Amino acid sequence: MGYRVKPYNGDTLPVPEIVLKHLAQADGDTVRTALYVLQTKDTDPRTIARALGLPSIEAARRALQYWAGAGLLESARGVTVDAPAEEKCVNLDLSTLNDPYIAVLCEEAQTAFGKALSRSEMQRLVALYLQEGWKPDVILLCCAEVARQGRRSVAAVARELARWREDGVESGEDAERHLRKVKQREEWCADAAAQFGIEPSALTRWERGAIARWHEEWGLDREMIDEALLRAGSKNTVRYVDGILRAWRAQGITTVAAARGQGQLAGSNILTTERPAAQQPAASAQKDLFNRNWAAMFDEEG
Repeated sequence: MGYRVKPYNGDTLPVPEIVLKHLAQADGDTVRTALYVLQTKDTDPRTIARALGLPSIEAARRALQYWAGAGLLESARGVTVDAPAEEKCVNLDLSTLNDPYIAVLCEEAQTAFGKALSRSEMQRLVALYLQEGWKPDVILLCCAEVARQGRRSVAAVARELARWREDGVESGEDAERHLRKVKQREEWCADAAAQFGIEPSALTRWERGAIARWHEEWGLDREMIDEALLRAGSKNTVRYVDGILRAWRAQGITTVAAARGQGQLAGSNILTTERPAAQQPAASAQKDLFNRNWAAMFDEEG
């Protein structure tokens, strides 16, 4: 069945030809952002993300950068909008800026880094505040955090702030909440590393994410990880234990008692779990998680 345009007498929105030319390469969120901006003249990424239901403020910012690069938008501050944060060429004359926060930013950042900043670093730091919209307290919290991590440069601060923005950080309260989450994850990773007998620094990025998921999303505690380690035996890796915990979660097993109850055992004697399958009834062996062939199910080497 064919279609034709239906007569419409309501409000209309003129769409520049440049938007139509980019329909094939721009994604849906980017096109919706263009239409929203044309209708409202609003280019604030915060309100755009909220109005359009975008996944993050950074998504709105990327859409604005796309249309600036395409020629639909232009920067209101004289800075190339579509350049990556660490590649922006900032040329601010700090001596002409009459803002008390600027002196505080530069002084406190140097204190956090334990070194003097170059002129270009100071310009980049001030640009985070004046041109990218970061509040001074958030910038200084980020300076302290990257210094704690051993990264003492304004470029590291800019990269970290970009990650914070993707996580929804905009205000000082957001930053403090984010940092509490980071600290909690580090504590979980340190605790888990001790359980696995390795140094926290030896954990990979994937392993850190898995450990955070066990606690944040699955609500598991240290005892459940210990119990999974007993099942793992010599396969005591984070990936292998993650497989055991996934299997338990799929079966609704969320407590140590439930895990042990599957085998009708009072304790977690690992020797008992290694009896030959032939010595146990077949029906019991099918139900008993202790007798599962974990190596076949989650062998990361195979």
